[in-house]
Amino acid sequence: MPSPESPEPFNALAAYDLRSRLRLFLSPLVDTVTEEAHSAVANDVAVDFSGNAYVTNSGGNFIWKIDINGNVLVLSKSKAYKSHPVDTTTEYHKCGLNGVVYSFNGYLLVVQSNTGKMFKVDVDDGTARTVRLNKDLTAADGMAVRKDGVVLVVSQHKLYFLRSNDGWGEGVVFDETALEGERFPTSVAVGDRNRVYVLYGHVMEGKMGNTEREKFSIVEVESEEENKEDNIWLYGLIGLGLAYFLFWRFQMRKLVENMNKKTA
Repeated sequence: MPSPESPEPFNALAAYDLRSRLRLFLSPLVDTVTEEAHSAVANDVAVDFSGNAYVTNSGGNFIWKIDINGNVLVLSKSKAYKSHPVDTTTEYHKCGLNGVVYSFNGYLLVVQSNTGKMFKVDVDDGTARTVRLNKDLTAADGMAVRKDGVVLVVSQHKLYFLRSNDGWGEGVVFDETALEGERFPTSVAVGDRNRVYVLYGHVMEGKMGNTEREKFSIVEVESEEENKEDNIWLYGLIGLGLAYFLFWRFQMRKLVENMNKKTA
């Protein structure tokens, strides 16, 4: 079994107390499903309201669950993860389950890089089913969810904006924002007022052995479609205000005319 003293291969989840800066636990993540060393590839992590963590395994296509004490179990190893064809000519064809988020409604949403699919996963029994989307999420990587329910999925070349009206039985990609692929974006996060930020990780440089980079970048990304919707609302409010003002002027003019007639 891998350990900090024997780190190759080594997959683990560490938890820290941000106030004391002390480490709470370091839990090795091993493949107890396929029992193949190369298939234990920890990738992304999400946390629920109780402090349980969920980590995706990109090599073995399953999900670990780690409780607040650092105890590890395999939560989900659904056949759904292997039910879609994989294009083996792509450079990411060996990367399975990747980004994961915990929904406010109590389930996980997980994306799969090599198929572009999204899955909804029950956090109690680990059952999973494919979310029906209007398009695949090519080379999907990190994920985030906004307070308004919009899910964000970053890939090497674009950021996908998705929403669902039925609790993620199906969903719609309603916008895509182009990203700088050569800088290799890997993660997305949400800040105040639902502002969206993408991290450029320059992953390929690291894979090619370039360890001299000192600067990385986090950029804010907006949805053009949402900006259009905001503008439509703004124009609508301006139109209503103008209509109310004209109606008020008409009513005042009629009032003045009637008063003049009475005093004539």
